[in-house]
Amino acid sequence: MQISEDNEAMFRFIREHIDDDVNKLRLKRCPQAEFDVDFAITQIECRKRIRRKLPEIYDDGRFLFPSLLSTEQATCETIAKYHAAIVGEVDCVLDMTAGLCIDDYYIANVAKHVVSIELNETIAAVSRYNMSRLRSNIEVVQGNSIDYITSECVGRRFDAVFVDPARRASNQSRVYGLADCEPDILSLLSALSRITPILYVKASPMLDVTQVLRDVPRVTDVWIVSLRNECKELFFKVDFAGVEPASDVVLHCVNFAADELFEELSLPYSASRLAVDSFAQSIDGYVYEPNASIMKAGAFAAVSEKYGVSKIATHSHLFTANELCKSFPGRVYELECVLPFKEKSIKSALKGVKKMNVSVRNFKLTAEQLKNRLKLSDGGDKYLIGTTTADGSMVVILCNRVQV
Repeated sequence: MQISEDNEAMFRFIREHIDDDVNKLRLKRCPQAEFDVDFAITQIECRKRIRRKLPEIYDDGRFLFPSLLSTEQATCETIAKYHAAIVGEVDCVLDMTAGLCIDDYYIANVAKHVVSIELNETIAAVSRYNMSRLRSNIEVVQGNSIDYITSECVGRRFDAVFVDPARRASNQSRVYGLADCEPDILSLLSALSRITPILYVKASPMLDVTQVLRDVPRVTDVWIVSLRNECKELFFKVDFAGVEPASDVVLHCVNFAADELFEELSLPYSASRLAVDSFAQSIDGYVYEPNASIMKAGAFAAVSEKYGVSKIATHSHLFTANELCKSFPGRVYELECVLPFKEKSIKSALKGVKKMNVSVRNFKLTAEQLKNRLKLSDGGDKYLIGTTTADGSMVVILCNRVQV
């Protein structure tokens, strides 16, 4: 696929129609066009989708996309910058699964040179065009990354290797296990250890961290990364250079909030496995809900100890304390009252209230079922949380969100 920056007519078409309905655009005929109109319309559709996800790329009016799928699979800007900060200032990085090269675009800010391998010929051509304009220190290579590390780069060393294995099988079904993704990293660990001291693996948030630690013995760090309280990925650091495997893995629970607030709780992996033995005798003052990364980690004992909060019940994953903890990594609510789960008493307390933000933790109803039963719609500035206390009582917590 030949891509040229000289096609000013296509870029002008994209600029002029960037806010148009792409379905209507496709119905129009442009027989005199000097460019591939379908490709140009795909650019418009892709740019609409990445405006929030990749704002810096969006601002570059000449960045091109091979397909809509490429925008879905690309790492978002916030997390790509975080990956680059983890990789740090090194001489040369190999990316085995380049795609749109979004991670490489930011890694190249700190690394002197990045080699990006992409199997798909079209994607490689588009990425080579984009990176040749934006990053002179990124070398995009079209080919099979497995062949590259096992034969083509024999004798070459990289300071770090980055890989984001494809999570779709040949029949397009989703897969999550490292051995099921492409490339199969587990089968390549020995080959990788010969070309780099450090391996970074981006993986599905559905993976069981404990199983990965069994399968990959030299993991030193695991990042559980969430964006706006939605768990997006697991990110593993494998240290081949260590004399012995790490005695304990460091777990980093990271959440990037909508307002760019950054939350991080780091702790030894062994500490995340500890159970919380003591529970709150009552729900008082404030209610605390850990962010999605901490929920994934199951790091409840560490949260209780570090922030001075007590768990409401074993499976509620909610905490309480009399004092306000502004540094708590998650949502904080100021308590109004706790009501037993009895419809008459709840409706009496909510008399005149038509809208509420309803959620549940360890409750017999879903949030939607609870809303329907109480005849509430979404919205407003009040919060209602259905949960079960340590003695097995079902309650609803009425509270207000605290902005900290």
